[in-house]
Order: sequence, then structure tokens, then C-alpha cells
Amino acid sequence: MLVRAAGKLAGAALTLCVISIAGCRREAAPPSPVPVEAITLRRDAIERQLRLTGTVRERQCIELSFKVPGTVASFLKVGQSNEGPRELQEGDVVGTESSLVALDSADYQRKRATAQERLAQATSQERAIFAKLTAARTDYQRIRTLRSSNAVSVQNHDDALAQRDALEAEWEGSRREISAATVLLQQADDDLKHCELFSPLKQVTVSRKYVEANERVAAGQPVLQIMDLSQVRVALGVPDTRLGEFRIGQEMTVVAEALPGASLTGSVSKILPAADLKTRTFEVEVTIDPPRGLKPGMVVTLLSGRPAEMVLMPLTAVQRGASAGDYEVFVVTREANRDVARRKRIQFDGVYDNCLCLSVGAKSQVQVGDRVIVAGANRVEDGQPVSVQPVQELEYRVSL
Repeated sequence: MLVRAAGKLAGAALTLCVISIAGCRREAAPPSPVPVEAITLRRDAIERQLRLTGTVRERQCIELSFKVPGTVASFLKVGQSNEGPRELQEGDVVGTESSLVALDSADYQRKRATAQERLAQATSQERAIFAKLTAARTDYQRIRTLRSSNAVSVQNHDDALAQRDALEAEWEGSRREISAATVLLQQADDDLKHCELFSPLKQVTVSRKYVEANERVAAGQPVLQIMDLSQVRVALGVPDTRLGEFRIGQEMTVVAEALPGASLTGSVSKILPAADLKTRTFEVEVTIDPPRGLKPGMVVTLLSGRPAEMVLMPLTAVQRGASAGDYEVFVVTREANRDVARRKRIQFDGVYDNCLCLSVGAKSQVQVGDRVIVAGANRVEDGQPVSVQPVQELEYRVSL
């Protein structure tokens, strides 16, 4: 009897324990959702930008020099100071109406006066000889007529002929002297004219000043360097894979750190037909008109954009798949009235900046409209409940 009572008591205790454990399982709390951030995939018109860096150049740069040697007498007077107009300096903007630099022209004026006097003497001498030649020609014609009737001797005829020929030769020499004197006078005028330097362009900026007043300069020695800054140019090295994206007249956006907040517009003005042998790139020149503050030597960035429809997703959402070359993401799905993370395979067409361009098709398990986890994906597993936190929608500007 005691054994049977003990057995019944042990069975009752075991039954109570099982019921107690089962009750504990039913009362266990479900796992807490993992907080994550997710974006909804959409197809957007993305501006794909080709970003290239270049250095600003002037439209034209010219070094001015004198054709003749001499001593610098003066520079153009410009601007105003406490003592009146000042001497031309680097950075001044000048036109073509005034002489920029002048030489001491005293020596060249004396040379011109000497050449002019020589020409006057040669002209006077030529006139005198021509008068004698006219008389000799008349005398020879008369003697020649008389000789036909034997009225004068052969000696008289030969003397008249010799006199005429001698005067004709002398007259020809005087004419050559006039030509030589004329050339000397023209050269003197030209030298005197080139004692002043003028700008060959309508409006230029003086970029370099190599000499000062009272300094002796040789012919051809640089005196001033001037730049035409009415337009500026930027030369770019473009790889052959991108050359087809450029055409003459194409507009490009120009930004510079030196001009914060400013956005300028340039146009492609030149495309070289051959690549540089060192860099293996093709030089493309972009002209910016007006320059709006751009100066030679500044570094600028040129943007060439074109819209393209893409489905972009941040790289932070991507994880490696089970096999080499496979990539996956976690997509938030609604199951049993709660958000659950599900692992899905993706395919992509390329990487742009920090984003993937998704290939949405039959081979991809991710489609437009899916919510993809972009932050916190490393803390979840397939089928785990998640709590989606609000995230700011991304705006993409893709650089190539």
C-alpha cells in the first residue's frame, strides 16, 4: 500500500512539473525587433556627371619688344595717385589708343634728318644731270643730221655721242642714289615709328613688366607681357573612353574653389585629333566667356552631366552571398502584422560613387518598391523582426 501511494504521489508531482514548464513557455516574451534604417527603391532620373579638373589659361598672351635698340624713356601714365597719374604697372588694364612704352628717339630723329637731307641732295643732283643730258641729246641729234650730209667730221660726231652716253650713265647713277636715299628715309621713318610700343589687342592686362625707365634694351628684348582676359580657356585631358561624350559647342558647368557658390558656363571650343603621347589623353579646350573673376592659374572643375534612369542603392546595404560573386541585401517584408528582414539576392550594373546601380529583372530578387535595409543590416538574420526607423531619402548626383 505504501509503495502504491508513493508511486501515485511521484506521478502527480511529475505531471505538475510538466504543466508548470509548459505554462512558462507560453508566457515567454517574443524577441524584440532590431532597429534598422531602410529606404524604398525607386527608379529616378539621375544626373550622371563627368568631373574633370583643369587649369585656367588666358585667351592670348603676348610679349612685346622693340624692333630697334634704345633707352627706355617713359611708360604710359595711368590711374591716379596723390601725386597725379602714375607709371604703368603690372595688373593695369590698357587699350590700343596710347603708347605703352617709348624709347628715347633723339638718335633716330637725327638719322631721319640725315636720310632726308641725302634724298634732297640726290634729287637735286639728278635734276642737274638730267638738264645736261637733255642738252647733250639735242646736240647729238643735230650733229648726227649734219654728219649724214658730211657737214661735220667723224670726230665731232663721236665726241657728241660719247658726251650723251656719259651723261646718261651719270643720270642713271643719280636715279639709283635717289632710290637708295628713299630706302634710308623709309627705314629711318620705320625706326622712329618703332620707338613706341602699342597693344595689338583691343583691351589687355599687363601681366609682366621686364624693364624700367632709363634702362637700355636690345632689339627683340621682352619689355612687357600682356594678356587678353576677355575670355579664358581650360584645357582638359580626356581619356579615349570618354572622348565621344564631347562635341564642339557643348556646354559645361564650371566651378572653382576660388569663387565659392559661383557656377559658370563654358563651351567646348577645341578637341585635338590625337592623344598626348605621355598621358594618352586627348586635349579638350573649354572657353569661358565672360570669365566672371576667373584668373589664369586657377584650378577649376568642369562638370558635364546627362540624365539617366537608375535604381541606386547605398553600398552599406550590400553583403556577400553564400557563393563567390553573389551579393545580397535584407529586404523588409510584412509578415503576421510585423516587419521582418528577408535576405534576397541582387544583381547590379555598376558602381557609381558610393552607390550600386541595380539591375532590376528576372534574375534579381529585389524590385522597385522594396524596402532595403541600409543601416543595421549586420545585426539582423533572415526572418528576424525589425523596427524600421525613419531615414532621409537620398538625392543622388553621380560622378563618373
